[in-house]
Amino acid sequence: MKITLNVTKAYHQCHEVLIDGLPLVEIYDLNESPEDAIIGRGLVDGDDIIRFMKLAYEAGKKQEEFQVEIQGVTKFN
Repeated sequence: MKITLNVTKAYHQCHEVLIDGLPLVEIYDLNESPEDAIIGRGLVDGDDIIRFMKLAYEAGKKQEEFQVEIQGVTKFN
């Protein structure tokens, strides 16, 4: 499983997470539209977290290597 985190900051900061090249979730500032700051709408919700955990669990069962690539600037690089 390869996780890619693309960090961009043009109009606002945006984090796009891809799993094996496929978009999984996009996380962005909600200061321009605070009405979207609702769990499951503009914010990651519990269903999303469970789905992410299941993807990692299934990859582990298949003994896939865990790879992370970060593009852009975050607190982790």
